[in-house]
Amino acid sequence: QKGLLLGSFIKILGPIIVVLPGIIAYHMFPNLSAVDQAYPQLVSAVLPPALLGFFAAVIFGAILSSFNSVLNSSVTLFGIDIYKQHINPEADEATVVNKGKMFGVVLAIGAMVIAPFIANAGSLFDYLQEINGIYSIPILTIIVVGYLTKRVPAIAAKIGLLSGSLLYILSQFFLKPHYVSEALAAAKAEGITDPNTLSIIESQGYFGLHYLDVMAILFVLNVLIMLLIGKFYPRKEAYTIEYTKQVDIQPWAYTKPIGALIVLLVAAIYIYFR
Repeated sequence: QKGLLLGSFIKILGPIIVVLPGIIAYHMFPNLSAVDQAYPQLVSAVLPPALLGFFAAVIFGAILSSFNSVLNSSVTLFGIDIYKQHINPEADEATVVNKGKMFGVVLAIGAMVIAPFIANAGSLFDYLQEINGIYSIPILTIIVVGYLTKRVPAIAAKIGLLSGSLLYILSQFFLKPHYVSEALAAAKAEGITDPNTLSIIESQGYFGLHYLDVMAILFVLNVLIMLLIGKFYPRKEAYTIEYTKQVDIQPWAYTKPIGALIVLLVAAIYIYFR
């Protein structure tokens, strides 16, 4: 409980660290041609020239560290949870490690191939958050339904995971580009050429839906799908959590007040920056 609360508090700092420099740069450099120039411009304006190279090395090291962490995690997940569990259950440890390394090489090459295609994706932060919706909302749905119900079967979670991911991909990478391109084409056909107006039309082209709106809609839809499956094909026995006594689960006395404080902080940050 303490670890989760500490992790939640640290997670709150993420948007502040990411968003605050952008807000400062927006006021210092209002005429930037691209959002990706905001952070470099801010760094070059704030830091003395002698520290620019040092800061670039820090950023480069942080990028490599993050990439290596994700790559190692992906290799471990593939080796243990996919290859060992489903492809070759009889594989020894050396084989699992070897296959994991091969998967890591393929994954790294794939990342390098994909990277140039997202160079013009606009805000990289927004792009990453939008991509994360492919798996974050289905997983959140499974967690919520799993905690609040006892009769929904495991197949509902699998269907919810697939439906949530596929519907989100369909929405954001097929339907949205189609409707946005149609809206822009119609605007240009009417003689609208002002970049600001076209930008507004582009943002409203997909029925005015932001990707966060799509996430919220699909979250509700996924919950309904899983509950319907649980209604018509429930578990024979209600699921019960067995206490294995491997860890102490005595509730921390300050769990609720600290949790409430974290919720209030999130709400305050949202209200302040909205």
